[in-house]
Amino acid sequence: MKCKQNKGEESGEENRETKRKGKVKLLKTFLEDKDHKDLLTNIKITTASIVDSQISEASTSTTGDTYQNPLTTTMSGNSEDNQEDSQAQPNLAIEYAPNQDIPARQPRQPSNLQDLLRYAVEAGSRSRAQEAPNINRAASMNEANRGFLLDALNSMMVNVGAELEKIIKTLKENQDQKDICIGALDNLSDYVCSIDYANDFLKMGGLPVLQPLLEGSDPELRWRAAETVADIVQNNPFSQNFIIQTDFLNLLLTSIEHDSNTTVQVKSLYAVSCLVRDNEECLKEFIKRDGFSVLLRCIQSKKEKLVIKSCFLIACLCTDNNQVKQVLLSMGMVEQMCVLIDIEDALDTEMNEHLLSALASLIKDSTEAQSLCRLEPLNLKFKLNFIKEKHAGNEVYHKELEHVNSVLTEVFEEDSLEEFDHQDR
Repeated sequence: MKCKQNKGEESGEENRETKRKGKVKLLKTFLEDKDHKDLLTNIKITTASIVDSQISEASTSTTGDTYQNPLTTTMSGNSEDNQEDSQAQPNLAIEYAPNQDIPARQPRQPSNLQDLLRYAVEAGSRSRAQEAPNINRAASMNEANRGFLLDALNSMMVNVGAELEKIIKTLKENQDQKDICIGALDNLSDYVCSIDYANDFLKMGGLPVLQPLLEGSDPELRWRAAETVADIVQNNPFSQNFIIQTDFLNLLLTSIEHDSNTTVQVKSLYAVSCLVRDNEECLKEFIKRDGFSVLLRCIQSKKEKLVIKSCFLIACLCTDNNQVKQVLLSMGMVEQMCVLIDIEDALDTEMNEHLLSALASLIKDSTEAQSLCRLEPLNLKFKLNFIKEKHAGNEVYHKELEHVNSVLTEVFEEDSLEEFDHQDR
């Protein structure tokens, strides 16, 4: 019975999420109208002015109570810190009796969405009163539109801290329920794309619930867990440094090398790429754990998506980083790339483009790498000229041709000049 109840609860959550996203979409359409855009602007300006005025009141108060804006308490997704004390904070909004007349210059300040909408409409009315004094701006929006806007705004106001706790609990208690876990991971991905929410998820102890999914028997849950890790760490130094202190890098490298499912391998490589790019400490750990050997084997696998992502990561890491170049040179990466440039089976795929991109980054300003490219058994010059002739004038391959020309210039420019001089004589 417990499992059935959980499924029902999850189904309800999915329905609510679907409705919320639908309302957001409708709201965007609704606000394309100029009057509605003006209304939203008024709401933003009004909210900001209320916050400023209430902070000013709070700073002069002698009660000693800590100020918390009631609008952000009731309408926004609270962080952990806000959530703990939200019930204890005083509501400093000015209150009036329902039938009390409000002075024109100081309308009743809102304490909920209904009041905020009315306040914004009235504020817009006052700002345009001189232009059309006989028009009631507050009544210019019909009840259907007013109700729709309120409903849409309400649906967007989510307590993200509570939602993250719910997701963690769901994943922890339903590891064997695939559909429930997929729904929870989808919702989690929506939140952790925000750096703040990603950090909150880690601080709340969310990372351990992803490990069993990454190591589990279901390939879809494995790749979704890896993708979620990528979302958490991408362009996020705090999350990168947090995760590198755990065993997750080893888990991801193991998945890349040994998982039987290509999608899991690709998503795990994506997570590693997000983790180590632009983070020196994470890159050091990656090198220490022989991560480049894993990338080399990915390239040798000739699985197109793995080759592309591996080459992309190598190209990024080689940029202005001589230490990385030396590691790659010592393990024979230049020779491997030259051999793997395929002018037969892979000529019309993206693999050559990305191999050439990585090779161009690796040989830039490195005389040692350039010398290796000239080794006759590699036959690199012939391959480059063949690709250049084959794809000449084809806009589809313009990036590949750029890399071809770059490598030819870096490696074989002197040879070309010598041939030119010889022909002149």
